[in-house]
Amino acid sequence: MTPTDLIQAQLDAYNAHDVEALLALYAADARQYKHPDTLIAAGADALRQRMSARFEASRPRAELLHRIAVGNTVIDHERIHNQTPSGPVVRELIAIYEVDMTLPGAAGGEDGRARENGRIVGARFVFGEEVPA
Repeated sequence: MTPTDLIQAQLDAYNAHDVEALLALYAADARQYKHPDTLIAAGADALRQRMSARFEASRPRAELLHRIAVGNTVIDHERIHNQTPSGPVVRELIAIYEVDMTLPGAAGGEDGRARENGRIVGARFVFGEEVPA
């Protein structure tokens, strides 16, 4: 699985609202930030709480508009559709993912070589303005 494959699996789990499948793609100590450096979640428990609440509150669906990848960095431009008490809304965002393909515990052993499955170790999000859909 390449870094791009890993991020696509993450997007698929997000759209399926499958918290456990999503968390399986993140390192146990992964961090998410509002760009550039406002921490919004650190570690599996915080990610689980954040995503569970988000999925329940707004039933989001991400539409991939564009993806670029260089090495272990993958950048997605997405449009996020949410349901709110006042009706559907949409916002664009940029997600910058850092993938580590050599994490211990990923398939392939402990020898430092690239693994079959890496993990997302960090994500930074640039949020656009939320507008009625």
